Amino acid sequence: MAEKQNVEDPQPMETAGEHLPNGKDESAPARQEVTVSFLLTKEDYADYCVAAVNRRIMLREKMTIRLLGVLAILCGFLFAWLWKGNGWVFGWTACLELIGLVMLIWYDWILPTYVRASACGYMDRHREELTSRTFIFTPSGFSYTNSGCSMELPYDMLYGALETSRVFIFYMGAERSVYLPKRAVSEEDCREIRAMLEKALQEKFDQEGAR
Repeated sequence: MAEKQNVEDPQPMETAGEHLPNGKDESAPARQEVTVSFLLTKEDYADYCVAAVNRRIMLREKMTIRLLGVLAILCGFLFAWLWKGNGWVFGWTACLELIGLVMLIWYDWILPTYVRASACGYMDRHREELTSRTFIFTPSGFSYTNSGCSMELPYDMLYGALETSRVFIFYMGAERSVYLPKRAVSEEDCREIRAMLEKALQEKFDQEGAR
């Protein structure tokens, strides 16, 4: 009698990335180079200026101004309630409430609007500075080229780096920096750049409202 063979059911071969959403395989090696070329616009410069100004403002300073704004508004309502019908008091309370409102929205709307308008005005007066720029990122550092200069910089020589929802900023000192607008970077390249910066800079890499 023929011997019975123990044959297992064949299992379907798992394709690369099948176990991950959208077919992405996390085991794939990281890219060794990311190149980004773009033409600078005045909106890019405005985004950079707003991010740079916000970075210099301490959270304690923002909270203090906002608290004073709330107190000014509350004092205005209190004076209006205590001295009803007094025209002079109404004028002073209106001024207090207006000052309080300005203080509340100063850092969120008024200051960024002013900085953006100033930056766009500067670029309108200096059209020759709207040049093409190129960044090349590697795991050890990046190179930066525009019409006026070219440099290579390892990450360990950076003073720090900042990512916002609109721009990457690379600080070579307290007052010297270069920037990369994120509108010129694909989502995949953005993830690669972020991963390189997080690994190389660690706590020197800040993210404010970045996605």
